[in-house]
Amino acid sequence: MTTSTIREHFEFVRDLARGLARGRVDHEELAQDAIERWLRAVPALPPATNHQAWLTTVIKNLFVDRLRRRDARAEHPADCAHLPDPEREVTPWWLELGTVDVDRELAKLPSDQRATFRSFAFEGKSYEDIAAEQGIAKATVGTRILRARLRLKQLLEARGAELSRPREHHAYHRLLEPRPAA
Repeated sequence: MTTSTIREHFEFVRDLARGLARGRVDHEELAQDAIERWLRAVPALPPATNHQAWLTTVIKNLFVDRLRRRDARAEHPADCAHLPDPEREVTPWWLELGTVDVDRELAKLPSDQRATFRSFAFEGKSYEDIAAEQGIAKATVGTRILRARLRLKQLLEARGAELSRPREHHAYHRLLEPRPAA
């Protein structure tokens, strides 16, 4: 067997492998495996054998085997027993707030902002009604509501930062712990 014959067959097999594989398997590896099998089988092949036909059959069989192996590997389900538990969702701090928390922070606002904000947010009054009730301009109502919202947001976010800490940092945590029997 001459080097030129091997090279000629290798080019044929490589082109055939490239056409078959089309990115689904490594065509170079497929071609090398077919040539390796061919080189081992040549001494036992009858002299009248069409080597390109023999190589075509071998490369097609190798290709189909690789596809089957790849597909069989993909069908095995994951062993769920060894997967880590999903992380628990953290409840947003604002969902932990109650009306008591909001009232406590609202009490910290200046009285004019607090009264204006309460009338608008809790009583549902219009800017015009609030302005007439308090004897101030409509624009002043809007300014007080805006300032109250901004300050209330700051206060509630600070409260939220407290609520986001682990429970043992809260003062009320000790009240919730079970006491040992006396």
